[in-house]
Amino acid sequence: MTGHRILQWFSLLSILAMAFPAAPVQANSPAAPPPVPAVQQVYSPCKNRVNIQEEDMDWLFVPETASQLQTNLPYAFLAGQLIQNKVVNAENCPSGGLQSDGYANPCGLAVAKPYTDQVQNMYDEAILEAWRNTGVPPVMLKQLIRYESQFWPGQFGEAHYGLGHLTYYGAITGLTWYPPLRAEICTISGDCGSPLIDIQAMTLLSLMDVTCPTCAMKIDLERARRSVHYLAEVLLGHCYQVSQVVFNVAGIPSSSVVDYATIWKLTLFSYNAGPTCVYEAVNEAYETFPGGMGWRNIRNFIRGDQCIRGETYVDQITERFYQFTQ
Repeated sequence: MTGHRILQWFSLLSILAMAFPAAPVQANSPAAPPPVPAVQQVYSPCKNRVNIQEEDMDWLFVPETASQLQTNLPYAFLAGQLIQNKVVNAENCPSGGLQSDGYANPCGLAVAKPYTDQVQNMYDEAILEAWRNTGVPPVMLKQLIRYESQFWPGQFGEAHYGLGHLTYYGAITGLTWYPPLRAEICTISGDCGSPLIDIQAMTLLSLMDVTCPTCAMKIDLERARRSVHYLAEVLLGHCYQVSQVVFNVAGIPSSSVVDYATIWKLTLFSYNAGPTCVYEAVNEAYETFPGGMGWRNIRNFIRGDQCIRGETYVDQITERFYQFTQ
């Protein structure tokens, strides 16, 4: 997720404002949330697990136990963070186990392997619990974390926070479209009376960075597990927003236009590339497939480098990784 989402976010203000002029829009304020339309659909397909095709089951499967999410993969970024934070001693490796970019070199990766195996699985129970609480597909959530952060829950650069590399505008979207998250975060921030959402967004971002110099593995595990829950709620908010965009385009309930797998692929698409990419692709696709459309139809109408990067992001997270079946 990069800074280009700022432009996408402001574009969505225009999209929703044109469709629902009664909704207030504070386009001049960078802290203004995307307006919730005056006409909202009551139902969305975000939790409607029906008609899932076998080809999508490996990333939409719901394991019975957290152990089914276990992985044991080498992660050079994660290993590099563990070495830099002195969790792993790689002094006997060339260059202290690190490449110039901060990733672990082959020796550092080998030394860190027992630790990277532990860290990449330490959130599995929280991921499954987040599914029970929010309905966000657990395999998809772990795959997103794998792709975004390699399970290191710190701050990356100036704009990306935590396991999901959440950005300010990603936080704004989640808080706006999933009110229970905003209620929870405003209680923590102590600012539930403000009409703006900026304080809550900054509080949420601070809760996503759970590195801890004095903790084992340099990670505050309890806060990290809680951040998985927040990330799931943010993704659910993105899903509700995307569902509304589909409704805006079609004028009928989004569940009549896209299925469960498609709404979650559109959610990932929006999380990475922004909601304007979703609107433009869905709008064009619906003109051709007014009776309903899947991701295969929609992706044919994705234009521009920025949106195409989002398409690639979806493919990477939903690729066949586990071998789950119905």
